[in-house]
Amino acid sequence: MKKLKRDIVDSLDFRSLSFENTGKAMYELAKELFPICRSITGQGFRDSLYILDNALGGGNLQIHSIKSGTKVFDWIVPPEWYIKDAFIITPNGEKICDFKKHNLHVVNYSEGIDKEIELDELQNHLYSLEEEPDAIPYVTSYYKKRWGFCITHNERKKLKQGKYRVFIDAKHDENGVLNYADFIIPSTKNSKEEILISTYLCHPSMANNELSGPIVAIYLAKWLLNLKERKYNYRFVIIPETIGSIIYINKHLKHLQKYLKAGFVLSCLGDDNAYSLIHTPKENSLSDKVALHTLKNKVNFKEFSFLYRGSDERQYNAPLVNLGVVGICRSKYLEYQEYHTSKDDLNFISPKGLMGGLKAMQEIILNLEINEIYENTIFCEPNLGKRGLYHTLSTANDIPLACNFLAYCDGKNDIINIAEILNMQAYEFQDLLKKILEFKLLKPFI
Repeated sequence: MKKLKRDIVDSLDFRSLSFENTGKAMYELAKELFPICRSITGQGFRDSLYILDNALGGGNLQIHSIKSGTKVFDWIVPPEWYIKDAFIITPNGEKICDFKKHNLHVVNYSEGIDKEIELDELQNHLYSLEEEPDAIPYVTSYYKKRWGFCITHNERKKLKQGKYRVFIDAKHDENGVLNYADFIIPSTKNSKEEILISTYLCHPSMANNELSGPIVAIYLAKWLLNLKERKYNYRFVIIPETIGSIIYINKHLKHLQKYLKAGFVLSCLGDDNAYSLIHTPKENSLSDKVALHTLKNKVNFKEFSFLYRGSDERQYNAPLVNLGVVGICRSKYLEYQEYHTSKDDLNFISPKGLMGGLKAMQEIILNLEINEIYENTIFCEPNLGKRGLYHTLSTANDIPLACNFLAYCDGKNDIINIAEILNMQAYEFQDLLKKILEFKLLKPFI
């Protein structure tokens, strides 16, 4: 068993790169993306898509545009947001809340302003976290026009009475667009069934909450492209959170309801501290099953009911949609204190953490790819000894893995069920299953 596990883990590696080098490459991609000011629309989002496409090899991402003002179910696509600069000048001439030093200083989607106001009025437009006094909070106002600045609570407490100049060079373009991207890696077996990998790219400079999901998705796609065989088609979606998934569902719902086998929303996958699963409402989909099977024995694993949802699994599992998509994280959003603050920076993630997120998704995919229901073709136990699958010299009352595996292939258990019984990962049966099928001891249950 130990050798089998080692061989399988080695086979998870991306091409010829070591785990360590792949993790470093992922982290370098995070460093490139981190400074960009992103939102649910705008040039920052597009620039980030171009960088991700280049990391994937160039020309793979299909980038789509939806006009501002488009009605999508109960929502309206908002105006495109442009921002160049923002700051506050204090009564003594000091520049604070400087957008060019940290883009979290501006309430995301703020409207433009240039005026002098008293401190009491300014306080109505400032946002800080008393419980995290050294952190800049992340605040948005996508669907109601307002302006505002985010500031550390310690700096806010130092503000003195007097006139402050507030300046935000930003505008909203009613004739703009919202962008998203997708691409499909085809099955090598002509299957029409799909696996959905969805992630979002609409937050500014936050590393775990924002960048880890898209980066893991890109490297997962690079790995999938290198597999010789793929049972399923793999649909990758990179969107602005919430409005993006609503748009995508609006355009592809009938197709997804017909062909989607399992789906995963990737978020917060770059730290070293935990692994997390956010279930579907009924917790009975294949996505729930394979994710729980894969993750439950990992470090500090936590599972959350749909009541604790927070990302695009909300939309994919809405009652009239019901696609059976789970959320996959390391430390789950809202469960770590750095979340939605300036402390979710490049120090919070690591090459090892990103690689752990990627490896978890690789294992989920391998477990899905091998999963099938089989039934025996021979009455009673087959003679495994003559096939090299059972010892021919009896010295102890031990039962080989092949014998136990076949014993549970009854036309009802799938491989994940059997792996649970035998305390293994489903993908660990890969070599054994190949030999058993070569001897025609099993057939797919129809």
